[in-house]
Amino acid sequence: MRPSRLVGLASILVDVSLAVPALPPRGGDVLARALGRAPGGGINALVAAARLGLAAVYAGRHGSGPNGRLIREALRREGIGLMLPRTVGSDSGWCLALVEPDGERTFITAPGAEAVQDERALARVVPGHGDMVYVSGYDLAYPNAGAAVAAWVSRLPPAEAGGPWVALDPGPLAGELPADRLRATLARIDLLSLSAGEFPLFADAGARTPHVVVRRGREGAELIRPGRAPLRVPAVAPPGPVVDTNGAGDTHLGAVLAGRAAGLGWAGSLTLGNRAAAFSITRIGAASGPTAAELGWSPA
Repeated sequence: MRPSRLVGLASILVDVSLAVPALPPRGGDVLARALGRAPGGGINALVAAARLGLAAVYAGRHGSGPNGRLIREALRREGIGLMLPRTVGSDSGWCLALVEPDGERTFITAPGAEAVQDERALARVVPGHGDMVYVSGYDLAYPNAGAAVAAWVSRLPPAEAGGPWVALDPGPLAGELPADRLRATLARIDLLSLSAGEFPLFADAGARTPHVVVRRGREGAELIRPGRAPLRVPAVAPPGPVVDTNGAGDTHLGAVLAGRAAGLGWAGSLTLGNRAAAFSITRIGAASGPTAAELGWSPA
């Protein structure tokens, strides 16, 4: 598994981030401090990969309003291309991200154009051999996108027959994904990347999926492959205070794939992922992965 390009189907929306002393009780209120407004969601892994030398392109939908324009500008700055045109008459959605003093984040998502997908649009997305297609659990959960995304993924030819590799990150909605969509997607994926909290929901997938990466926070990361002993890689200390964990898991995935693209083994790729994620949580915002220069690492 040595990808030459990351094709991100995972939907991008705009994060509106607020620093809060604690989450308010039901019916209550809390004074917050605005942290900014910037693209998040599926862009996080794309940015992490691109900054570490892996070419990336966005294959999801995006809107024609101010949120969509903000997303396109961010992708252009990072050198990330677009595979689909903007959706006329609909804007991209947004997410309220509440960040507590320890960096933990809580989301409230209002979907937009990115949450609508159909087979005609997906027919324009033709990944090739060497591509890594990245799918998020959000896309499988959306009522007007999930069935089309699952069907499209399930029809992709396997990598050994000239098709792309496929990675799935279930995300916070892991426990709410429709069983038929999840089953169809899991049957085709080559890499499952998820948090330790999500792993119990997918423990059986470890016996069928070629590669399962479990992110364990302060305990590092673990690679599970059928018939082999787990590979455990220790965590890396953040280079500064932890201020925002939003996007850390996505950054980890993008960095792991960049490591594989650069020819690193799994241990080296997981270490690169741990380093990038540790760096990202010292920055405010979602797409906060480091550049190769900031890590002192060369993808060559």
